[in-house]
Amino acid sequence: MRLPRPSSLARRAALPLLLPLLLSLPMCLALPRVACAAQASPALAASPPSAAGATPLKLHGVVVPPGAQVGSSPLRLNGAGTRYFLIFKVYVAELYLPRTTHSAKTALGMAGPKLMRLVMLRDVSGKELGDKLTEDIKNNVPAADFATMITGLARMGGLFADRHELREGDVVELTDVPGKGMQISINGQVEGAPYADANFFDNLLRVWLGPRPASQRLKKALLGHSDDSN
Repeated sequence: MRLPRPSSLARRAALPLLLPLLLSLPMCLALPRVACAAQASPALAASPPSAAGATPLKLHGVVVPPGAQVGSSPLRLNGAGTRYFLIFKVYVAELYLPRTTHSAKTALGMAGPKLMRLVMLRDVSGKELGDKLTEDIKNNVPAADFATMITGLARMGGLFADRHELREGDVVELTDVPGKGMQISINGQVEGAPYADANFFDNLLRVWLGPRPASQRLKKALLGHSDDSN
């Protein structure tokens, strides 16, 4: 038996009763999926590629290759994700290692070259980026290790501050070359001499993989946990 459809008058009469219920729902449920994702500040994870020639990811319009090259050494994409500040997308982060791992400890202690790539999704003050990286390093390394980095961090902070602003689409690459140290390049242009401290890169990597990372969701994404993807 078909139930009679309520009249438009009955539906209008019920609206005041339903409105408080709708307003009590989490805002995320009432917004489009993209807005919900921003509110939750998620990071889109990349599953480590299973074979050469794997299809590149695309995050917020940024093409994320399945591999990279440092000198003659091929690296594999370990994971990629998005750094949010509140609801704003700041950059896409990509981590390339000699071999893939889901362990932060293994990634930090892994021998061989490594690459961390940041692709800006909005204009960011260079000084603010440098200051934030320094603050996050301090939160994630022992005081003795931080003390050894002060000179290098001051130089790195000055490098970013001198640019005044990183623009949407700019690419920052932090490359660790064994025996040489960490090299910073921006849009393919090498910036200054390498940071010769053998632990400088791994300590900087703790910004994203340390015990108090910039974002727990991004940490999982960089470690290839695809269940944390959007």
